Amino acid sequence: MKRLLLIGFFLGTLWSSGQENGTNHTYRNDIAINTGYLMADQSVYLIYENAFSKNFSAGLGLWYGKYGFNSRDFDDGYGNGTKDYEITPYGRWYVRGNQRNSFFLQAFTSLHGGRSNEVRRRTTTEGYGVYRREIENYTNLALGVGIGQKFLLFKKRISLELMLGLGGDIVGEYYDDFGVSVAQSGINLGFRF
Repeated sequence: MKRLLLIGFFLGTLWSSGQENGTNHTYRNDIAINTGYLMADQSVYLIYENAFSKNFSAGLGLWYGKYGFNSRDFDDGYGNGTKDYEITPYGRWYVRGNQRNSFFLQAFTSLHGGRSNEVRRRTTTEGYGVYRREIENYTNLALGVGIGQKFLLFKKRISLELMLGLGGDIVGEYYDDFGVSVAQSGINLGFRF
């Protein structure tokens, strides 16, 4: 009987806290994690977003990859380069004028860096051609655009967004396989406060 009363009291408290008539909570801050990167290659991409108005917000994304500094995969020679980190400030425009279940357009800048691993031919003092593996650290700046859809769930406290963005380097092309040096995609799951 005590358990039943305790469960009833707990459910009643939850139900009454959800029935706040006339109260409109506005949460301007959102902290999220990109679950796509986390599941695909165990890299971490954290996002902070601040809403300035119903239409506009700005944020910052921080990414650190599985192939970060001192990675064994890089040292064993798999691939020709890695991207070790990325810092991504962005601005968003919510098309429908609100942030609940809204389509958005995004412009971003990406400061990213890593190491390039290339085999280059060098000529010795005797005139012989020698191939050597050369590793260089790099830092690049890229500009890009993206689109996405944001959903607010559970009293607008949990955010779920789907997004895709592409960008290109404006400084150099060390990590450029297909003409696109920065690609952002995924399913971001966040908490608003």
